[in-house]
Amino acid sequence: MAVSIESTLILQMSAAYNAHFMQSSNAGEALMHMMETCNSLHPKLKTINPKEVLVLLSSGKSFTSRAQLRKFAVDVIVYLVGDVVGSKYSHTELIEATEQKVTA
Repeated sequence: MAVSIESTLILQMSAAYNAHFMQSSNAGEALMHMMETCNSLHPKLKTINPKEVLVLLSSGKSFTSRAQLRKFAVDVIVYLVGDVVGSKYSHTELIEATEQKVTA
């Protein structure tokens, strides 16, 4: 993925999530923090409600392992970049780029 708004958003969102998760070990809290701190990165992100995003994407899911939490974090970032902001990249490309950056 070339340097683009998508790659910049993925990099900054992943860094915010990773840093907060490493401090708190709470994925939900880290995702909330990430969405609150990154809402100024793009005009379309200002309109999201972090709690609603988490409820929407976690509906019917349970998370029992760190790997599942990591995948959920990737799903949230891909949703924000692909569906909220809009992307010229495919869903698969966004997932691949995001998986490389979400390390926590």
